[in-house]
Amino acid sequence: MTRARRARAAARVVLAAAAAAGMTGTAAAAATRGTVVVDATACPSVPEAAIRRIVAIEIGDLLAETGERPATGATRLSLACDGAAARLAARRDGDGLPIERSLPLGDFPGDAAPRALALAGVEMLAALDPAVRERVQIRQTPPPAPATTPPRADRSAAAVGIAISAVRRDFVATAGAGGWGARIDLDRRLADWFALGLDLEVDGARATVALGEARAVIMSAGVFAGPRAAGSRVAGTVALGARGGIAALEGTPAGGSGAIGSHVLRPWWGPAIGARGWIRAGAVSVVGAIEAGVAVRGAKGQADGTTVLALDGVWVATAIGLRF
Repeated sequence: MTRARRARAAARVVLAAAAAAGMTGTAAAAATRGTVVVDATACPSVPEAAIRRIVAIEIGDLLAETGERPATGATRLSLACDGAAARLAARRDGDGLPIERSLPLGDFPGDAAPRALALAGVEMLAALDPAVRERVQIRQTPPPAPATTPPRADRSAAAVGIAISAVRRDFVATAGAGGWGARIDLDRRLADWFALGLDLEVDGARATVALGEARAVIMSAGVFAGPRAAGSRVAGTVALGARGGIAALEGTPAGGSGAIGSHVLRPWWGPAIGARGWIRAGAVSVVGAIEAGVAVRGAKGQADGTTVLALDGVWVATAIGLRF
């Protein structure tokens, strides 16, 4: 190939590349042009800028700029006013008859007129143009609800709970027994406002006298029922019930006293009233309780005819622990 032919071939390649680039730029420009034309010049009583602003909110970049040549197959909205009414006409290039509508301007005073005309026009455009219809549907679709983490189950207000507590129990009669112990509780909610409770408890008490030492192991069970109240993290009950059990009484004589030790079991019981409350703290709840009662049948430990350890009269107990 001669030098002249090579130069002519290179020139043709450059021209072809330039033509392709020009075609690509033209296609890109056409793709970015709006497809909806709004013309409100025949309705000077209503600001065209306000109408276009509301239409743009509804359909976004589908709206062609003023004076811009729209893409092929454009949809056009025209508005004309005669003072009393506004006439709207929507048509699509290449299609048949337009959609027409008339709105009385007197029904939309002040700033209401641009919005009414714009929204009515968008409805007409959506009937002709699937792209406009899709934009309107997207705007009308509510956003998805934000994902929420399900609340953790609140064990403080669970229907059934088990608690383990330390207890201090005291009988306030003369020579009344008193001491520390442990309790396990089971409570069950029977209704939103009513609960039943059952517990088992073991306490210890002792007293020292001239003849030796008296000890008591106080074993009891309580049954209570009453109204219940609960919130999201706290709950509580006030209940009536009864407590009863067995007291193991033992006397150990002091050396050289000449006394004789013994071991006996005595039943005891009485009515009681109690209050319990708990508050959730992490995976468990902290529970507190107070109880008062009267021993209808008591038990007494004696030394030389004198009561030295008595489960008798009024008793008071307090407890604190954990509920699961």
